[in-house]
Amino acid sequence: MLLQLSISNLALIDAMSIDFAPGMNVMTGETGAGKSIVVDAVNLVLGERADRELITNGKQKARVEAVFDIADNEKVKTLLAEMDLEGDEDTASISRELTSAGKNICRINGTVVPLQTLRQVSAQLLDIHGQHEHQLLLDSRNHVGYLDEYAADEIHPLLERCGEAYAAWRACAQKLSRLRKSVAEREQRIDMLRFQLEELKGARLVADEEEELERQKVFYRNAGKIMAAFDEACGLLDSGSGRESSAVELLREGVRALTPVAALDSRYETVYARLDGLCYEVEDAVGELCSLREEMDYDDREAERVESRLDLLHRLNRKYGATTREMIKYRDRIEAELGELEDSDEAMERLEKEYRSSARALQDVSAQLTRARQEAARRFETSIEAQLHDLGMKNARLSMAFAPLGEGERLSDRFSAQGVDRIEMMFCANLGQPMKPLARVASGGELSRIMLALKNLSAQKPGIPRSMVFDEIDTGISGRMAQVVSEKMSQIGDHHQVICVTHLPQIAAMADEQFLVSKSDENGVTRTTVVHLDRLGRAQEIARMVGGAGCESESSIRHAMTMLDEADARKKTLREAYHL
Repeated sequence: MLLQLSISNLALIDAMSIDFAPGMNVMTGETGAGKSIVVDAVNLVLGERADRELITNGKQKARVEAVFDIADNEKVKTLLAEMDLEGDEDTASISRELTSAGKNICRINGTVVPLQTLRQVSAQLLDIHGQHEHQLLLDSRNHVGYLDEYAADEIHPLLERCGEAYAAWRACAQKLSRLRKSVAEREQRIDMLRFQLEELKGARLVADEEEELERQKVFYRNAGKIMAAFDEACGLLDSGSGRESSAVELLREGVRALTPVAALDSRYETVYARLDGLCYEVEDAVGELCSLREEMDYDDREAERVESRLDLLHRLNRKYGATTREMIKYRDRIEAELGELEDSDEAMERLEKEYRSSARALQDVSAQLTRARQEAARRFETSIEAQLHDLGMKNARLSMAFAPLGEGERLSDRFSAQGVDRIEMMFCANLGQPMKPLARVASGGELSRIMLALKNLSAQKPGIPRSMVFDEIDTGISGRMAQVVSEKMSQIGDHHQVICVTHLPQIAAMADEQFLVSKSDENGVTRTTVVHLDRLGRAQEIARMVGGAGCESESSIRHAMTMLDEADARKKTLREAYHL
C-alpha cells in the first residue's frame, strides 16, 4: 500500500507530501489544476520516461519519493532481500531524482539502483491505469496478454516451455541453414581453415612462450656487455680469482683485525658481529654471481633461433591473436569447425533429425498452450461479461476469437516463442447485433468499463500490486453509469488500495478519502497544492463538481452531504454483501 507520496520541484509543485489511506482515495479539482502532475509523479516512481521539462522552471532538480507499507507483501520483501536492498522491515522507499543536466538518479531504501531495478520493484507495488491503456486495449496484439495474465497459473508454465522449445528449434534451424550452404562455399571455407590450421600447428605453439623468448632476446642482444660486467665483478670480489686482495679477502682481514678487541666492549662486539655476518653474505652472493657467469654461453645459432621464433610469433599474432594463448584457442576452434565441415554429410543427417525432433516438440507444446488458452478463454469471457453486467452493460457480450498466427509451410511463419495463436477480443454491447472486433465498435465509455472490468478481475488474484491508480477511468461515462463505476471501484478498494483521479461527483462521493488539487497565483507565480478534505470540505467540493464553480450554495452543500450519506450506506451494503 502507498503510504506517502512526496514531490518537490515538479512542474507547478514546489514541495508537498500526500498521505494516502487504505481503501478508495480520490483526487479531484478543476480542469488544469494539476491533477496530472500527481499522476506524472506516480509514473516516475514506476520508471516511466523522465522528461526534464517536468522540472519546475528555474530549479536544478526535481524529486519524487514514494513510501510503501510492505508488512504483508512477502513477494516484495523477498525481492528486496535478493537484491540486498532491505530497509525497514515493514516499509519500502522508492525515489527518483531528475536534474536539469539530464541525470536520472533512482534509489530504493536509500541505495542508488539502475532504472530497470526500480521498475522491477515498483511494478510489484503499483499498478496504474490511464488513457494509454485504452490504446493498448484497442491494439488486438495485446489481447492475448490479458488472457494469459488472467489464467497465469496454468498458462505461464506452458509459455515458458514454449519459449524454450522455440529457442531450441530456432538454434537448430540456424545451424542447419549454415550447413546447407553451397558446396563451393563450404569447400572454400575448408581450404582456408586447412591452411590456417597447418600454419598454426606447424608453429608448435606453447602458451606464454613469448615471455621466455623475450627474456632470451634481451640476453643475446646484450650478451657482451652482460658477460663483461660479470667478469669484472667476479674479479673484484672473488678471492679465488688470482687477485692478491679481493673485496672478500679484504673484508675477512678486517674481521680478523677486530677479533682480539671485540669482547672488550659491547659496541665493538656489535660491529664485529655485523662485519662477520657480511662476510658470509658477500661470499654467498659472489658464489652465485660467479655460477651465473659460468653458465653464460653465447650461441650464435641459438640467438638467431630466438629472433626467428619471435618474428614468427609476431607475424602469426597479427593474423590470429595477440598472444600465444589466444592463437591456441583460435587453432582449437577452427580445428573443431573444420571437423564439422569435413564431416558435413553425417552432421547434416544428425542436424536434420534434431531439427525434426525440435519442431515436433515445439508443435506439441504450442498445441498444449492453445488448448489451455481456449479453456481459459471460456472462463475469461464469462467473468468479463459478469463484470460488465455489474457495470450496467446488461446486454454486453465479449468473446476471444482465435486464429492461427500465420500461414505457409515455414514454421517461422506459423510459430513464435508465445505460441501459434492470434487472439482478438470481439465485442457487442446490444442485443441483436453481431460480434465485431473491439477496436471497431467500442465507445470511449465502453472501453473505460471494459478496462475497469479487467482491472477488477486482476485485483481478485493474489500476488498483484496492492495499490491501483486510475487516471481518467471515467472517460465517456456519466449519470447512472458513473454511479455503477464508482461502486465497482469501491469494491476494489475493499481489498486493494485505490487512488483515482476523477471529475465525476458520484465517484468522489464513494471514496473513503478525498484530496483537492488546486492552483493559485502567488507573487506572479502559479503553484499547485493538494489538500486532504474533511467531510465539510468534501461536500463543498462535490457541490462544485455537481454545479460548477460558484455553485457551493447552502442547498448545494446539503445535497452533496446527502450524496455522501447515501454513498456511505451503499458502501456498507456492498461490503456486507461481499463478506457473506
